[in-house]
Amino acid sequence: MAIPEFVLRKLVVPGSIKKQGSGFSFIINNTFAPATITRFELFNFNTLIPGESVTFSSSITPEQKATEITPENPILTPVGIEILVSVENQHLTENIVVKANTKEVGEIIFSLAQKKETKKFKKIKPYLLTRFSTPLEARIKIDLSKSAPAASPFLLGQFVEHLERCVYDGIWTSDGASLRQDTLELIKQLNPPMIRYPGGNFASGYHWEDGIGPKSARPSRHDAAWQAEEINQVGTDEFLAFCELIGTEPVFCVNDGSGTPEEAARWVAYCNDPATTEQGKRRVANGHAEPYNVKYWGIGNEVWGAWQIGTTSADEYTKRLLRFIKAMRAVDPGIKLVAVGNHPHSTDKNDPAALWNKEVLTKAGDQIDYLSWHIYQPDTEGWQDLPDPHELFKSVCAAPLDIEQFCSTIESEIEQYSPNKGVLQALDEWNLWLPPLPGESSMHQVTYTMRDALYAASTLAVFYRKCKTLGMANLAQLVNVLPLIKTDSKTAIATSIFFPFLLFNQMESKVVNTICQSPTFDSQAMGVNITAHENVPWLDQLVTISEDQRRITLLLVNRMPENRMKVVFSLPASPVSSLEISSSHPLDANTLDTPYKVKIQDGPKPKKQNGDWQVMLKPASVTLLEFKRD
Repeated sequence: MAIPEFVLRKLVVPGSIKKQGSGFSFIINNTFAPATITRFELFNFNTLIPGESVTFSSSITPEQKATEITPENPILTPVGIEILVSVENQHLTENIVVKANTKEVGEIIFSLAQKKETKKFKKIKPYLLTRFSTPLEARIKIDLSKSAPAASPFLLGQFVEHLERCVYDGIWTSDGASLRQDTLELIKQLNPPMIRYPGGNFASGYHWEDGIGPKSARPSRHDAAWQAEEINQVGTDEFLAFCELIGTEPVFCVNDGSGTPEEAARWVAYCNDPATTEQGKRRVANGHAEPYNVKYWGIGNEVWGAWQIGTTSADEYTKRLLRFIKAMRAVDPGIKLVAVGNHPHSTDKNDPAALWNKEVLTKAGDQIDYLSWHIYQPDTEGWQDLPDPHELFKSVCAAPLDIEQFCSTIESEIEQYSPNKGVLQALDEWNLWLPPLPGESSMHQVTYTMRDALYAASTLAVFYRKCKTLGMANLAQLVNVLPLIKTDSKTAIATSIFFPFLLFNQMESKVVNTICQSPTFDSQAMGVNITAHENVPWLDQLVTISEDQRRITLLLVNRMPENRMKVVFSLPASPVSSLEISSSHPLDANTLDTPYKVKIQDGPKPKKQNGDWQVMLKPASVTLLEFKRD
């Protein structure tokens, strides 16, 4: 007879589940009857946690890894003896499941999730109840005579990784035989300037030659990064054909974790050599006579992280990096290279990320073009105790300010350790990553709301404001993984964070100086990378101007969930168009069942009054105004 889960949960000592370094731990205390465990597994969002990462220790037995537990070598759990279970390199989530076999009762399965006290929060009101609310008022002073250098088009880049259903049954059909037309149409609307591929963590175990040649001859491989099988039906040629079709610039991330400089150099040659060389002939035989001329290459991914295949120290990575650079540039001296960096969480000079960046920039700054870093907000520490909806709304809307600070910090590091060498920042993975809704199959299955569209719009505005040293940014990811686009077997839809990219596609590249006076709010910290903020403007704004000074665009983000916003500004130009991202409720989300709750539509029309332009913004909305002058 199976033991009920609520009984099995009592095996875990209350309050013993804790974060611990890069992982977590909990204590088992068997109060029922002696048991003999012959197999022990932990799952996180249905993914098996490697047994080498799970360690048992107690006062009566030596340390033992989960992989060492077998019927011949079981672990004993006497009554009343506490056993500490330590898990390395795994985030603590509410989706940790224990599965074990015992000699006494057979298989037992239970979740570590602890029952939480139900809290009552004040709900955010829908637009139907706030459309006649007393508007807040903000004023923008626009100085058209001062503008920043042109922003890189690559700030609107995307990221595609062989992870879950991003590639197969996302952009391509499930067997990789062809592109999905429904997804393709949405990607064409998005018009991404750059796409990073094939990872991510996946890249550190990927060998590109597995993914070329006749599809029937390509091997399936175990993907150690994501514990999945890679069928290799989509590889270099398929991805580059996709890029050619949609007119986007590819950036390849080479495998420096389990790969070699020679392997990376062959990849550059395969893509860029003329048809007369060994690799050029190989490409021709696979159906592409002309060189692809892939210009952008990243060397490694997050190799400072313990979870990464080939993880290493900054010193060893830099030595490895220089070997890869030498081999790859020997094939094509004109390629642009992205080195692995990290973002400091503090101003301490001994912050591990700061020390990493110092090592890379000092020893390889004259050899690289970009220093990469990644940010997902909040980190999983911020998942533990989410604030009430109003406080969460404010924390999410203020979070781009932390990205702006990280950009400034890394800009200073580049200036200090690699001055005058033209090294730019590459924020080649970024996104908002809140916990998935209950019942989702993976931690990557996040549902994005109108609130999150405000976050995306403000983050893109940060990129434009930091365009002096930020050369590329890639949202993670394009399809089905923290998704801009979501699919099932029948259809593809745009999520809420898709739409800010459409508005930014219509903006100019030169950012104009502005001063904004707006009502403000304070926000709470969430984890490590969303700090508490004071006096955050409810209105976020960005103004751009064309090279000929005639076309001007204003991006206006009303981050207030329940109040309209009257925006007043002076501009010697005439309004041409207005577009608005909005929904009937600030927490509306586009889902496969309700795909059109968040959408772009015609926006509010500016009106002239007392010599100034005025426009009324909906609560929780993003508006793009276009003006032209003679």
